[in-house]
Amino acid sequence: MEFLSSSLYSEINCSFSISHKIDLEIRSALNKKIISELKLTSKEQEFKYINLMVTTNSTTNKVEVKGPYFNRKNEIINWELWLPFKEITSTASQEIPYLKFYFDALVMLFEKYEVEEDQIRSIQKEISEKVIGNKEYEFKEETLDYDFSDFDF
Repeated sequence: MEFLSSSLYSEINCSFSISHKIDLEIRSALNKKIISELKLTSKEQEFKYINLMVTTNSTTNKVEVKGPYFNRKNEIINWELWLPFKEITSTASQEIPYLKFYFDALVMLFEKYEVEEDQIRSIQKEISEKVIGNKEYEFKEETLDYDFSDFDF
């Protein structure tokens, strides 16, 4: 079993300005410290992955965890972590509330798997100390430059 992480923003102009590197740090820590602690059902043990999908929309104003959604073809258990949009995007440094709400969602989720909150909060503290204020984890807007000079319009 291994954790994956993803994000899905289905509403235009409704996403977080968070570096993917932060999500990678969280995923790495969870795979090292939590995956072996999970009390999985026999059905869940048949899957290879647990995907933690961060999502939001303009009306999301509290942390929610939705799922599980089972993808048998790809052997993935999907959990949606709904994070409050305005509370995160209204701050200059989105990493701080993002991490707070992300880990609040993980506490809710991992309670189902009998993982103690202290274990999750310990990882939260470790990740927060590593990424907050660290330029390596700052969000950089990605832009794509297209060269259409070879096309005949």
